[in-house]
Amino acid sequence: MVYYVTSMGRRPLHPTDLILDAARELVLQRGARAATLQAIGEATGAPKGSLYHRFDSRDDLLAEVWMRAVKRSQRDFIDAMAGKQRMAAAIAGALAIYDFADREPSDAQLLASVRYEDMIENALTAAVRRSLSEINQPLLTTFRDLAAQLFGRASPEAIDASICAIVDLPMGVIRRSLLGKSRISASRRSQLEAAVRAALIQAGARE
Repeated sequence: MVYYVTSMGRRPLHPTDLILDAARELVLQRGARAATLQAIGEATGAPKGSLYHRFDSRDDLLAEVWMRAVKRSQRDFIDAMAGKQRMAAAIAGALAIYDFADREPSDAQLLASVRYEDMIENALTAAVRRSLSEINQPLLTTFRDLAAQLFGRASPEAIDASICAIVDLPMGVIRRSLLGKSRISASRRSQLEAAVRAALIQAGARE
């Protein structure tokens, strides 16, 4: 009989999520320029060499912070819609945006204040640029499928109408609270549900 001896790897002294969290808070509290590698290192205790070992540059690190928030919000959005039909899926997606902002205010504030264009303009490595260029593909696929269900077609106009109701409406509802760093009003959730339904029906969607 052969016995295999395994050993558990050591946990990193400075986990990547801890570093990304520190960078995110610096951006939110003091602006992107304040999120230098030195400041991030001071906030986490991570030496600058460790940061450069994981990220090619400060801009790459900040892009990773932003992409992590995008992926988290997209995962919640797509999961909320799974298994639902047409209007129910659309409303669930819109409410998932609202709920994500309420549950994860720091990530939501980052997404409300930093645009995709802000990220892609920076001097990034080719690998990070590629990740940024592909980050919305799962969402676009979801909207094509949903538009086909709601409007009977996945035309650019149908997709745009879907995005307007399901993304732009909830973002409009929560944006002021996010930028003001204030608590999102719970009463607006039911108002949002009614607004999304009305906007889609007005655009010609099927219930």
